[in-house]
Amino acid sequence: MDTTSWREVTYNNKFDGTVKFIRNMRQNDPTFTINDLEGMLQSEYAREGLAWDGRGEVVEISIQATIAAIQQELLLWKKDIEMKVALP
Repeated sequence: MDTTSWREVTYNNKFDGTVKFIRNMRQNDPTFTINDLEGMLQSEYAREGLAWDGRGEVVEISIQATIAAIQQELLLWKKDIEMKVALP
Protein backbone atom coordinates (compact mmCIF):
# COMPACT_ATOMS: atom_id res chain seq x y z
CA MET A 1 0.00 0.00 0.00
CA ASP A 2 1.50 3.33 -0.99
CA THR A 3 1.24 6.45 1.14
CA THR A 4 -1.61 7.90 -0.89
CA SER A 5 -3.82 4.87 -0.54
CA TRP A 6 -3.59 4.68 3.26
CA ARG A 7 -4.68 8.31 3.39
CA GLU A 8 -7.65 7.59 1.13
CA VAL A 9 -8.60 4.51 3.13
CA THR A 10 -8.38 6.45 6.40
CA TYR A 11 -10.46 9.32 5.00
CA ASN A 12 -13.09 7.06 3.46
CA ASN A 13 -13.44 4.93 6.58
CA LYS A 14 -13.95 7.97 8.80
CA PHE A 15 -16.30 9.63 6.31
CA ASP A 16 -18.43 6.50 5.90
CA GLY A 17 -18.52 5.86 9.63
CA THR A 18 -19.63 9.40 10.35
CA VAL A 19 -22.37 9.25 7.72
CA LYS A 20 -23.63 5.96 9.17
CA PHE A 21 -23.61 7.43 12.68
CA ILE A 22 -25.59 10.51 11.63
CA ARG A 23 -28.14 8.51 9.64
CA ASN A 24 -28.56 6.11 12.53
CA MET A 25 -29.14 9.00 14.91
CA ARG A 26 -31.69 10.58 12.59
CA GLN A 27 -33.55 7.31 12.17
CA ASN A 28 -33.46 6.01 15.74
CA ASP A 29 -33.22 9.00 18.08
CA PRO A 30 -36.25 11.28 17.94
CA THR A 31 -34.45 13.83 20.12
CA PHE A 32 -31.63 14.26 17.58
CA THR A 33 -32.26 17.49 15.69
CA ILE A 34 -30.70 19.46 12.89
CA ASN A 35 -29.45 21.85 15.59
CA ASP A 36 -27.56 18.95 17.17
CA LEU A 37 -25.92 18.22 13.83
CA GLU A 38 -25.04 21.87 13.36
CA GLY A 39 -23.51 21.83 16.85
CA MET A 40 -21.44 18.78 15.92
CA LEU A 41 -20.16 20.64 12.88
CA GLN A 42 -19.21 23.67 14.95
CA SER A 43 -17.38 21.41 17.40
CA GLU A 44 -15.40 19.87 14.56
CA TYR A 45 -14.53 23.32 13.19
CA ALA A 46 -13.26 24.27 16.65
CA ARG A 47 -11.33 21.03 16.91
CA GLU A 48 -9.77 21.70 13.52
CA GLY A 49 -8.51 25.05 14.77
CA LEU A 50 -6.91 23.65 17.91
CA ALA A 51 -3.80 22.28 16.21
CA TRP A 52 -1.44 24.91 17.62
CA ASP A 53 0.66 22.22 19.29
CA GLY A 54 0.69 19.94 16.26
CA ARG A 55 -0.95 16.59 15.73
CA GLY A 56 -0.52 13.65 13.46
CA GLU A 57 -1.66 13.35 9.89
CA VAL A 58 -4.16 10.62 10.77
CA VAL A 59 -5.98 12.96 13.15
CA GLU A 60 -5.99 15.74 10.53
CA ILE A 61 -7.45 13.37 7.93
CA SER A 62 -10.03 12.17 10.43
CA ILE A 63 -11.17 15.71 11.24
CA GLN A 64 -11.39 16.63 7.55
CA ALA A 65 -13.46 13.53 6.77
CA THR A 66 -15.75 14.14 9.73
CA ILE A 67 -16.38 17.73 8.69
CA ALA A 68 -17.09 16.71 5.10
CA ALA A 69 -19.52 13.99 6.20
CA ILE A 70 -21.38 16.31 8.56
CA GLN A 71 -21.59 19.01 5.88
CA GLN A 72 -22.98 16.50 3.40
CA GLU A 73 -25.59 15.15 5.81
CA LEU A 74 -26.56 18.63 6.98
CA LEU A 75 -27.15 19.69 3.39
CA LEU A 76 -29.22 16.57 2.71
CA TRP A 77 -31.27 17.15 5.87
CA LYS A 78 -31.95 20.75 4.85
CA LYS A 79 -33.02 19.56 1.39
CA ASP A 80 -35.34 17.00 3.01
CA ILE A 81 -36.92 19.81 5.04
CA GLU A 82 -37.31 22.00 1.95
CA MET A 83 -38.94 19.15 0.06
CA LYS A 84 -41.42 18.50 2.86
CA VAL A 85 -42.32 22.18 3.04
CA ALA A 86 -42.72 22.38 -0.74
CA LEU A 87 -45.11 19.44 -0.92
CA PRO A 88 -48.77 20.44 -1.38
